[in-house]
Amino acid sequence: MVMKALLLFCCTTALLYSPTVVHSMSEEHRLEQRQKHGYNQWPPTVVPNTPGWNRIMNHRFEQISRIRNRDDKWNAWVAIMTSALIATNYTENGWGLTRAPDHITRRLQRRLNRTLLEEGIIDPSGKSTYKEHYIPVIGGEEHARPLMITNAHDNREILNEMTPFFEWWSGIDLKPSIAYGIRAYRNDSNLLMHIDKPTSHVISGIYHVGRSEDAEPWPIVIEDFHGNTNQVYLTPGDILFYESSKCNHGRPQTFYGGYYASLFMHYAPASPDFDGKALLHERDLAVPPHWHVDFPPQEGLDEFEMVGTSFKEPKCKNLLCSLDETSEQSKNTVNWYGPAPKGMIVTNGWDPETMEPPKEWVERGYDGGKRRDGNADGIDSDNSGEEEDEL
Repeated sequence: MVMKALLLFCCTTALLYSPTVVHSMSEEHRLEQRQKHGYNQWPPTVVPNTPGWNRIMNHRFEQISRIRNRDDKWNAWVAIMTSALIATNYTENGWGLTRAPDHITRRLQRRLNRTLLEEGIIDPSGKSTYKEHYIPVIGGEEHARPLMITNAHDNREILNEMTPFFEWWSGIDLKPSIAYGIRAYRNDSNLLMHIDKPTSHVISGIYHVGRSEDAEPWPIVIEDFHGNTNQVYLTPGDILFYESSKCNHGRPQTFYGGYYASLFMHYAPASPDFDGKALLHERDLAVPPHWHVDFPPQEGLDEFEMVGTSFKEPKCKNLLCSLDETSEQSKNTVNWYGPAPKGMIVTNGWDPETMEPPKEWVERGYDGGKRRDGNADGIDSDNSGEEEDEL
């Protein structure tokens, strides 16, 4: 492997050039702590240690080693070590797809429709509906900035009510972190591949609320623990579960249409053993000692570019080589199309065309949302007392 062959060169170069400070600690202190914490093997044993996850992670190690900008390279190493090693995986595949409770979907669609359809807002300003500020992970010019149609109280209620749903998938007790949105992406925007905060965005969901009639198909893309790149085409009322601080995800293709609206929901493990701040420290320590060395170009290796804390592969179609049919990386891409079945979780092993499970199917880790004297099925019934609105 090229990486192993160049380690002697890297270590020699490190003696000639060693950055003085990495964030809040000197590089000398970081390397000393790194060894004490047991990060002595390169490449590391990835978590989970599957052939597919190893393939994705080792490919990224090679790409990141050839980034020239020091700040971008550090950000890339921090992200990849979180994904490859530091963040725990709680599910077998890292993603799942199910159908949301109808009454919550109607509740969110009322909010969306009243704002976008009835009021005809194009460029809003105000307390509850506004144009989102610029963040590097969301591409597009000023006219493409997403609209945020918010209701903090409503979002918190939905986040709390749906906790058993997310526990059903993850198999662990959860504490709600945040729900934000409804975010309505607009024409000419995209979302670059990235991972989320390991302190709070651990078990997450994308709740697709609605889209304009002229919206073209715009899949959410997520890399799973078995080396697949999944393109999931959601329909309104679908929820994509995903381990968002571990699995790279995004919508790198450009969106064409009036709007595409979703609510984003995030939870953290409720266990007292979960220590988000410790994870941040560990990810810095796990970065390899040769992180700052500029490796020579490698023939056939796709260019990798950081944009803030997100990334793109600029020479590939759709800014991700696994979505470029001319690339070798695309052979592991799988397309999934909603609507998802109700009361079941679609994931690896299902038939992506028929959305049916294999004959012998065991939902490993799922407990039916039985925690806290509740049941995931229980939230399918509307207890809000609200009258149904026509949408």
